[in-house]
Amino acid sequence: MSVGSTRKGVTQAKFNEDASNIIYAEILIISGIMGFSFSNWYVFGAMLIGLIICLNIPILNIIMSLFLSVLWAPVGAVITRAFQGVNFGDVTGPWGFLLEILIIIGKAFEEILKEFNRIQEISINNASDILNLLVGIFSTSASVVVGIILFLCGLGYHLAAIEWSRDVTDSEDRNF
Repeated sequence: MSVGSTRKGVTQAKFNEDASNIIYAEILIISGIMGFSFSNWYVFGAMLIGLIICLNIPILNIIMSLFLSVLWAPVGAVITRAFQGVNFGDVTGPWGFLLEILIIIGKAFEEILKEFNRIQEISINNASDILNLLVGIFSTSASVVVGIILFLCGLGYHLAAIEWSRDVTDSEDRNF
């Protein structure tokens, strides 16, 4: 094996390990949200253990990766909508720029909370409500582009985390 191949392998392993940290944080956040919404510690624990186990089951980990990657797209689209119509030409100096960024972040949180409240009002059985929500979220071209980019980045991170979990749990030294 050449020195370049070894270096590429080490770099890829480091990326996979970093990606796994992000995915485990994502699993912790999703488990926390589910436990909080059901007001039950058992739901939190079951989701946490269940998602970690699903990360190690060959078919379920790909399905879970696709599902979790799809969740990144609306988040990016909602945040992008908060940045629509921002004019930095009126900003003077670094403090004005910082103030404008803080205002934008506040608008982004407001948009996220507004969409979260809309999600709570939607009936899962009513497909037209879900379609209207998605059309509203992806109403601008920028939100569509950012949503697609975040989906692809999330999918890359999820697949790298799957590869890392295979490396860690594999009993054979398949890389040597």
